[in-house]
Amino acid sequence: LAHPHFISLNAGSNIPLSKYGEIDSLSSAGANPGIYYSFEAGAYFSKLLGIGLNIGAFNNSIDDQGIIDQLKSDFRFRNSTFDVTSKSWTNGYIMVGPYFSFGSQRFIVDLKVLGGIINSERPFINIQSNDDQYEFNSAAVNGTSFGVNYGMHFRIQLKGKLALRINGEGMLTKQEFEEKITETLASGTLQAEKRQTVTREISVLNLGVGLIINL
Repeated sequence: LAHPHFISLNAGSNIPLSKYGEIDSLSSAGANPGIYYSFEAGAYFSKLLGIGLNIGAFNNSIDDQGIIDQLKSDFRFRNSTFDVTSKSWTNGYIMVGPYFSFGSQRFIVDLKVLGGIINSERPFINIQSNDDQYEFNSAAVNGTSFGVNYGMHFRIQLKGKLALRINGEGMLTKQEFEEKITETLASGTLQAEKRQTVTREISVLNLGVGLIINL
């Protein structure tokens, strides 16, 4: 193609990397594998070089069992049982940047390094012991910062301008959240709400497929 312009719709699995999949506190619980979905488009100045836009989101549920395991590592709660209620991490993004593409009419490889805005919602978490000795609440909070999107994609022509797209891409950002935490202890005493700013690295690998129209 002289100018391999494209638009595509993509979806697939989302794999947490590094600290995003780990528990560093009860309120910043680790993320489980999830899903991602995106709309992507590129316009090319030449056969090789273009600029593109990537708009999408990825969601990850909370590692509830990891929270329970962390609580039971505390001697006070070793023999307690807990119920955890939580929502999912939600991350939305808008990215723009250069694409480098090469290949043939039937097969094209796309490389990209994009930058933009990622908005992340750290989810609501409630932890309650079944013997009513302890309750913990962490409110849902949002953070927005600059992020990076990098990856490699393969376009395989299906029919005419329609092609299958095989996607592998990474997302990386570092968010600041203002924690809002309340705890109720065995005595029934409600502790004063705790507020503090924490930093959370969010790093994921998206693996999926898409349908693409070569324009």
